[in-house]
Amino acid sequence: MSLAPYSGPFGRPELIHLLRRTLFGVSPGDLSHFDGMSLNQVVNELLTFTNTTTPPLKTYALPVGGQPDPTAVDPDVPFGTTWTTVPIDPNLNPNPSGFRRQSFMSWWAGNMLQQERNIREKLVLCWHTNLATQASTVQVAEPVYQMNQLLRDNCLGNYRQLMYDVSVSPAMLIYLNGYLNNVFAPDENYARELMELFTLGEGSGYTEDDVQAAARVLTGWSIQFQNNGVPIIPQTTFIPFLHDTTDKTFSPFFNNATITGQTGANAGATELNALLDMIFQNEEVSRHICRKLYRFFVHGGIDAAVEADIIEPLAQVFRDNATAPDQLRIVMETLLLSEHFFSNDVRACMVGSPADFVIGTMRTFGQPLPDASTLEAQYLVWRDTFYGMAYAGLELGEPPNVAGWAAWHQFPQYDELWMDSASYAGRKDLYELISYVGLSTPNNLVEPQSEGLNFKISFFDFVQQLSDPGDPNVLVAEAAELLFGVPVSQSVRDQLKTNYLLFGQLSDSYWTTAYFTYAADPNTTDPAAQLVPTLLLLMFLDMQGAAERHLI
Repeated sequence: MSLAPYSGPFGRPELIHLLRRTLFGVSPGDLSHFDGMSLNQVVNELLTFTNTTTPPLKTYALPVGGQPDPTAVDPDVPFGTTWTTVPIDPNLNPNPSGFRRQSFMSWWAGNMLQQERNIREKLVLCWHTNLATQASTVQVAEPVYQMNQLLRDNCLGNYRQLMYDVSVSPAMLIYLNGYLNNVFAPDENYARELMELFTLGEGSGYTEDDVQAAARVLTGWSIQFQNNGVPIIPQTTFIPFLHDTTDKTFSPFFNNATITGQTGANAGATELNALLDMIFQNEEVSRHICRKLYRFFVHGGIDAAVEADIIEPLAQVFRDNATAPDQLRIVMETLLLSEHFFSNDVRACMVGSPADFVIGTMRTFGQPLPDASTLEAQYLVWRDTFYGMAYAGLELGEPPNVAGWAAWHQFPQYDELWMDSASYAGRKDLYELISYVGLSTPNNLVEPQSEGLNFKISFFDFVQQLSDPGDPNVLVAEAAELLFGVPVSQSVRDQLKTNYLLFGQLSDSYWTTAYFTYAADPNTTDPAAQLVPTLLLLMFLDMQGAAERHLI
């Protein structure tokens, strides 16, 4: 298979495969929305979007008992308004930064749960793991939010421009000590990761001297937290007297290039642009970034054939569009429309991340969610969703290190790293919670209308979206199509039907009669009809257990 445009059939299996890789989960509503569209039309819609997210708000959703009153925390921010534009008074006790970070994490999980039918949320996570910052290290919530917005705004933009913006972002300057890098004590941390992780790749040919020279180029950038003693939202600043104004010469890997030392207020921007221009002239950048996209959206393993037939031509597309403002969109469109993307070798070949499992499960089954009229309940449910992903091994905003989550880069296990004894338990607990118990809100909240609510999946409501839920054969077949990443044999479907929907009976009419009786009157006294919700619950628990690896 090659990067040539796919010309085979584009039916439900191909659509489901495409949506599994570009969305978190696939719901009956997703399939209905894209039904009848051509492959090009679907991919175009998936890749066409803007950043429409609204900022996170102050709710802080504190548990009852021994915790500060949410109305007393962060007093400069009224409840239900955004904290993203309000500087923090350093004298506040408790300091609200941790509460703001919690609000941000909940908000991010909520955006994933309520994602539009496009690739934006997947790409934000992709760039978050590949241009990693840790909220707990940055500590200040506002730069963490700003970085997330930067990724949202530019996730399909120009990669070289994205690297400039990331390099001077407050979150990255704090996370990799860029704000401490100055002519008197150069700090190589960001310069090293810029080459090793963000552009060229480890072992590509740059030298230790190149890292040291790049660190000198990057001196002088800092973070401003106050203006004349008044707290402000942290912002990037350049301090000319802390910049190394001497010339910086690089190795033969960079054609012995010299970046001329600059002085004055524009020295930092001028030299950073020169550094990025020099780096991006090397073809290793295009290969490295295309490998990152391939490992996130297609498969972890890249053998010699994939390197030659997919990565190299995709890297050429990357280079051919080096100045295009939508460079990454063009690269992703080429990949998603390729015959290789739809080959059997890469369908259902990856263990889904905790985000794919948690968000995907909730979206597929139509997890009920509170709306904005119950703001505190909304943030509490979003927070529980965030914790569900964290318990399964992916804590939004907290990649384990600057390389991001190992499952997207560590040879040879890659996605298999998502599954171990701890993460399996997290997946199982989350699924049973939303199926049996539901996501609940406590009492004594700030908003009385948010108290004591419960949001539990209704499997009966889910199957009503299928084409013919009264036919047990259709119900099982369509449910298996959505839940399993691989085709399921007729014998397995028959076993599911008989053991659960028919309750051991032999005739399909047992389910059909019970289903329509219950559908007509959920309060029916008919014993078989009363079992319908329970039979569906048990069947889907079993099916999800079998799909616990959650192949995508």
